[in-house]
Amino acid sequence: MPSFDDVLRYFSGALLLMSGKSEGLRRLDLSADGFWQSFSAIVVALPPIALSWIEYEAIERDAPVAEAGPVIIYAAHALADVTGWLLPIIVLMLAARHIGYSKKIVPLVVATNWGGALLAWAFAPYWLLLLLLGASEATALLGVIVSFASIGLTVRLIYVATGKDIGGAFAVTTLMVVSSLVSYGAVMDLTGVPLV
Repeated sequence: MPSFDDVLRYFSGALLLMSGKSEGLRRLDLSADGFWQSFSAIVVALPPIALSWIEYEAIERDAPVAEAGPVIIYAAHALADVTGWLLPIIVLMLAARHIGYSKKIVPLVVATNWGGALLAWAFAPYWLLLLLLGASEATALLGVIVSFASIGLTVRLIYVATGKDIGGAFAVTTLMVVSSLVSYGAVMDLTGVPLV
């Protein structure tokens, strides 16, 4: 696990990339060790992601899940989110040589891992707001705005991290969104626990 100072540095690098500044890459560890260490971003992102599960179960779930206790329900949430995080990375790593991303895969994976963790923390106030105020038309609209902002920032981060490849940035972001949907669908089929 990286130190707290390292995490802050990686977050600042991801934020610079999201703001269109390529110097953000210099704040990320693009070495082989840094590549593998970037997967610890999943652990760093776990508290706000878990908050989203709690919010869903407390506010958005319409009816209790028959015969499923909290361990199974939260395990299903965790499996869906971890699968949705890792699946596009695995696909990209397998396809990198064929799509001309051999030299781009390390900065892409490191940047998206730390960018994903940063965005998870940026979402935390929204989940807290829903827990405090409940669901409403206003919070639903805010959720749509935050989701589109997240997608836009991810496109920009990938665009800068890959040397300003706009087509690739849109394709990778689309892959990430589709992978998340597929992961949720697969986990719901596997566990029988509705998650959306």
